[in-house]
Amino acid sequence: MTWLSALVLASIALLAAPAIAATPGFEEDFTAGSAGFSTGGVTTVTHVSSGGVGGAGDPYISISNTLVGFLGSFSIAPDLVGNLPADGVTGYSFWLRDTGANDNLEIHVGVGTAFTNFWLSIPGFTPPDGSWQKFTVDLTNPSQWVQIIGTGTFQDALASSDRLLFRHDVPPLVMNPDTVAANFGLDRIQVLPVPAPIPTVSAPGRALLALLFVVLTGLGIHRRHGI
Repeated sequence: MTWLSALVLASIALLAAPAIAATPGFEEDFTAGSAGFSTGGVTTVTHVSSGGVGGAGDPYISISNTLVGFLGSFSIAPDLVGNLPADGVTGYSFWLRDTGANDNLEIHVGVGTAFTNFWLSIPGFTPPDGSWQKFTVDLTNPSQWVQIIGTGTFQDALASSDRLLFRHDVPPLVMNPDTVAANFGLDRIQVLPVPAPIPTVSAPGRALLALLFVVLTGLGIHRRHGI
């Protein structure tokens, strides 16, 4: 093989490789399927065509156990994972619903690298029984997260995150969660961007705005008095 052929093959492989980069502002509303959230263990992930946050005709996914076991599922969808800080991701918002019987679940979010450096949100989110509620996790505050697998820093985990997990667990939060036979709905996962900065005005700019205000006020007075 010549160097030119090798270069062509390498270029083709690079173009064919899927780009993994979370997209700030991206919203997964499950209109096209389960977004990579997979069935595993005793947990079944089902794409439900109606009854999501938007009501009739709005799909969502149901994550359920008919037998007692670990309840949760993760996705490796490229729009949800990657080098999160470099991609400008600051957190996730999502909607939860307790479907079926009231199971009093406590859902935690997991990010990081599987089997190497994985973290779980310390706050747990309780899906309301029979209705949807929006929740948010903040990736900019390490104190809100606990490492459950591996070693390394939280920033290391965010920089190489290869999955987004939603699972039921109660403290203490460790690698193996509590088991349960239950189910919950998940909808409208949004990748949160860095908040837009509030514009600031320099001292000369403030002085110019003040002068403009005085001029406009004076013009208003003159017009009212017919001057």
